[in-house]
Amino acid sequence: MKWAGKILTSEILRAEIDSAILRAGGVPTNTIVAGGDQACDPHERGFGPLKADSLIIFDIFPRDAKTGYWGDMTRTVVRGRANEKQRELWEAVKAGQALALKQIKAGVDGMSIHKAITELFNRRGFPTEVRNGRRVGFFHGTGHGLGLEIHEYPRLQKVTLKAGQCLTVEPGLYYPGIGGARIEDVVIVTRSGCKILSRFPRVLEI
Repeated sequence: MKWAGKILTSEILRAEIDSAILRAGGVPTNTIVAGGDQACDPHERGFGPLKADSLIIFDIFPRDAKTGYWGDMTRTVVRGRANEKQRELWEAVKAGQALALKQIKAGVDGMSIHKAITELFNRRGFPTEVRNGRRVGFFHGTGHGLGLEIHEYPRLQKVTLKAGQCLTVEPGLYYPGIGGARIEDVVIVTRSGCKILSRFPRVLEI
């Protein structure tokens, strides 16, 4: 892919994202733009040329310069056309997040949500296991607290959720040869469910 006559790289796109964050009054921190098999490591920031028709993960977590509060959002896209496996992977992640958003409410055990997503992924043919000495599947966390720190209590593990807690919801799947996919939004836990604070659409092909 190209941008302004140059080969589009993770570094170029990350610089554009970080510049936009600064103009909006935020402080960018370790923005992730990772494509292809690089995206199979959830914490890989990404480097080098980005390829068309491959899954690209954008994980953007700026801090507001005035208040000190953090935001956190992830989207996964394909610039071009997704193949069947890429689409199945992305659709599974989208369904996993939708399941979590439906189950989150005060009084629910976070681990039950994580297990429900794991079972959904298994049914869709995306097990979590070790292949060739490398973990694949759903081995990254379901979500975490967010506020004046990027990672706060609680994590979506064995903990009872309480009304008013601010959480990320970010299931993902990672398979070398297919790529990685993660969709993340921020929510506030309520007594009857959760309120989604993120407003960016979830779209696979761009």
